[in-house]
Amino acid sequence: MDIKDYLYAIRRRLWLPIALPIAAALLTAGFIYIQPEKYQATATVIVPALSARGYSTSAVTQYFSTYKDVLTSVPVINDVSKQTGESKTDLANGLTASTSTASSNVILVTYTGPNKLNVLAVVQYAAIDALDTLLGPQVAAAESAVATGTTALQAANKDLNAFTVRTGLLFPDVDYKVQSQELSALQVQLAESKLAGNHLRITGLSTLVVERAAKLVTLASQVIEYNGLAQSLHAAEAVYNKGNVDLNAANAAVASDHDPRAVAVKFVGHVSRIPEILRFAAVAAGVAMLLSLAYIVFMEFIHPAAPSAVSGWPLAIFPGRRNRVRVPAGVARTDVTGQPPIPE
Repeated sequence: MDIKDYLYAIRRRLWLPIALPIAAALLTAGFIYIQPEKYQATATVIVPALSARGYSTSAVTQYFSTYKDVLTSVPVINDVSKQTGESKTDLANGLTASTSTASSNVILVTYTGPNKLNVLAVVQYAAIDALDTLLGPQVAAAESAVATGTTALQAANKDLNAFTVRTGLLFPDVDYKVQSQELSALQVQLAESKLAGNHLRITGLSTLVVERAAKLVTLASQVIEYNGLAQSLHAAEAVYNKGNVDLNAANAAVASDHDPRAVAVKFVGHVSRIPEILRFAAVAAGVAMLLSLAYIVFMEFIHPAAPSAVSGWPLAIFPGRRNRVRVPAGVARTDVTGQPPIPE
């Protein structure tokens, strides 16, 4: 079959590619029309100016992309549904986010839902909850650092206290310096006594110098142990202090999300269904048109029909019948099946 055959087949069933798309469009429009009315509210969210902190434009874009994903994520949807009573399906289908520019720190959150009295609360809670969820890993990391620092600090203090109880020394490094100075002074006195030939004083000072030197050797090992414990304590304090700083910053960021100046909400009003009806009706009509054309082509393979080539008159082939051809006067009639002509 060539293109003329298909055009002829379509002309024979012209009602199908006309009636079916119209019916599909009307049914789709009617289905959308009977759906509940929808209302819309927006929330203007002010997030940290990432570009001002040295982040690249791609990083800012990634932040916004992550925010959009978080806005419609299961934890946020469940939380907003629990707090506002809105359907999870309506929340998943009605929440969207956009920005005016790629590097903007102002995000417009929009919610379209069936409950006029609830859309404002939903968009506000969803916008804030998404920001809190984004800060969740930062808060968790800071809390973990504080917990780790607290454990390390307690262990370092315990070890240092045990050292003090065992040795009786609070500051062995200070004691070592003092006794070193005293030993040096005794050694000077011993040298002077030797020069003076004071044998009695030499004997007493020599014994004292030997005792002080032995104490310093013992104290030196204690100082080394003490310094190690003190370094562990300082390291634990640094981790603990940094964790507290980070935790305070994260909590401050979370608190700023709940500031009325950070999220400004607005009730937009009723949402017209005409654009939605036109869009989906056009899609339904297009699909119905394709299906009808496919049906016509399929039927032509089963029950073909083709135009006649005799004098430009159309010839229809009907299964189970003898085919008749009308020809102008003076032209011999011929049956295309090879059978004798049918008298008229």
